[in-house]
Amino acid sequence: MLLDQWSWTIGEVVAPFGRVGEVKVAIVSDFPERFLRLERACLRRSPDDARLFVVERARLHKGQALLKLTGVESIDDAEMWRRALVQVMRSQAVALPSDAYYVGDLVGMEVVTSGGRSLGPLTAVLNYPAHDLFVVGDAMIPAVKEFVKAVDVQTRRIVVEPPAGLLPDDEPADAG
Repeated sequence: MLLDQWSWTIGEVVAPFGRVGEVKVAIVSDFPERFLRLERACLRRSPDDARLFVVERARLHKGQALLKLTGVESIDDAEMWRRALVQVMRSQAVALPSDAYYVGDLVGMEVVTSGGRSLGPLTAVLNYPAHDLFVVGDAMIPAVKEFVKAVDVQTRRIVVEPPAGLLPDDEPADAG
């Protein structure tokens, strides 16, 4: 079975748990309860080293997920998967409201100004308490409706209207 389609990361194995082969997973999903419905999961140690497992049981414990996987029967078996990514198919991603997006879907999109100037691809989204920041080249654009005018998943384009002086080669708004 090709495991390329199993590339949507929802957690990372951080340690064995108990003596019967459970793995403790640091959750990187905004939807921890999704672990309780897992039937299968791919554990990926590297791009070329992945294995699909049946999930026998799953539970949440102290902000992490505990998974019992078929074939992982001991502490040593579980230890082999430390630092492996826990992945599902992209089609299993939790549906979001129409004005919300997964970072993985946004990264790589072309960012342009409302005037049509290409700023380059979105390379990262930094999470901060007040709001996220879109990283485009040397610019960091606040990911708020005031500056992000449109996100078109079909054309993979984000339209922004940053204030004067925000982009590295802009003149400040009060420059004379």
